[in-house]
Amino acid sequence: MFMEFGGGHWLSLYGGLWPAGTLPPLEIRTMTRSKPEGVVLPKDVPNPGTHTWAFYLRLFLAWVDMGFRVPKVDFVRGGLDAP
Repeated sequence: MFMEFGGGHWLSLYGGLWPAGTLPPLEIRTMTRSKPEGVVLPKDVPNPGTHTWAFYLRLFLAWVDMGFRVPKVDFVRGGLDAP
């Protein structure tokens, strides 16, 4: 499962659905200010409340590596509207 949005250049992949042993190690949690009240996150990786400059830099450099193209997701037919 992934989430794609128009005009973006990345896909959000959901790690809970990866086969055991294939998920890359967690490096950072983003947007933790949106977590439910009372949730305490472990300190095993950084937990910034919003995206960091390093996050944006890595995202931009990945887009440079892609030649500033937006990936084509042409195997999905139609749309999906979630309530």
